[in-house]
Amino acid sequence: MDQSFGGLLKILRAEKRMGVRELGRAVGISAMHISNLEKGKSMPSAELVEKLAAELEGDLDQLLHLADQIDPAVVDVIQSNPQVVPSFLRSAKNLTPEQWEKLQKQVMKMAKENEKK
Repeated sequence: MDQSFGGLLKILRAEKRMGVRELGRAVGISAMHISNLEKGKSMPSAELVEKLAAELEGDLDQLLHLADQIDPAVVDVIQSNPQVVPSFLRSAKNLTPEQWEKLQKQVMKMAKENEKK
């Protein structure tokens, strides 16, 4: 399996049985731009990745990663907590995958508690 942004985009588009023109119209860009993305001749903005992921029902985080982009919502979190978030991430850099999963579950639990308030 092609682990490039363009390769995955082409696979997702094929799974939806969409042509480059149809996908381009759906996200507001040209068919040529879709073709160039799939061939790796250009890279999308984070905003375009979001549109493509939504239209193709792809994994936003995976597509952003392959496009070397950061979700604008993540940037907002970092910028709204400029001392806390970078420090937190540096302290968590050596966590195991299992520890990250446990941490994510705890954070989701905390977020749900905040929604109830």
